Amino acid sequence: MSHVSHQVSYIASEEQRVYEEPHVIFQNWLMTAQKEAPQVRPRLACMATVDKSGEPVTRLTNIEEVNANGITFFTTLGSRQAGEISANPHVSLHFNWAPLMRSVRIAGSAHQLTDEQARDQFRRFPRHIQMSITHGPRYAAADWQSRSGFFARIGERLNTWLGKEPEQIHMPHNWGGFILTPSLFEFGMLSGEKAGRTRVRFRRCLEMPRGTRVGTVQAERQDWVYDSCEEN
Repeated sequence: MSHVSHQVSYIASEEQRVYEEPHVIFQNWLMTAQKEAPQVRPRLACMATVDKSGEPVTRLTNIEEVNANGITFFTTLGSRQAGEISANPHVSLHFNWAPLMRSVRIAGSAHQLTDEQARDQFRRFPRHIQMSITHGPRYAAADWQSRSGFFARIGERLNTWLGKEPEQIHMPHNWGGFILTPSLFEFGMLSGEKAGRTRVRFRRCLEMPRGTRVGTVQAERQDWVYDSCEEN
């Protein structure tokens, strides 16, 4: 069996044994990339949206959560990105993990998260990320440097001992998030001496009864169809 065929069989066997939905495969690939190739910033994706004239627009976007409901990302609500998504919710994400010879394309529709969901994510960010969102990266760097000094560390330990918490940073009113609800997952792999490409695609089928099992995909929560597997 060729290395490419082995990769395809491996994915198929994983589908049957462990993974019931494509978002779980993506979670596994993402964790592997974060462990084995952190230098490529695995959570950074190329996002494609559509502008008012119908032309595609791409930019780099960092994703946060990945679960059965979708993929979340955050941005300034008055930005061009947010405006394009509000006008046309059809977007796609492309992840390229070259050291692992893997890529993932995810397409679907995005809608805005609630203010409470955005605040919940903002509270989970480290302080320097909160400062960067609120005041910009330069201010955040200066704040981090001022807090990383010897006397600053002594002061923080003293405040901790006295039960004083650091000043809370409030989420900006124009900052929020979106959740992408996928309708397509496409997993790409390069393998073998000739770098043959294998693509495995899953599409969400809205016409099937919920929970229907199709092929090797066990759709307990979403109705996914194992659409195709291509080698070239």
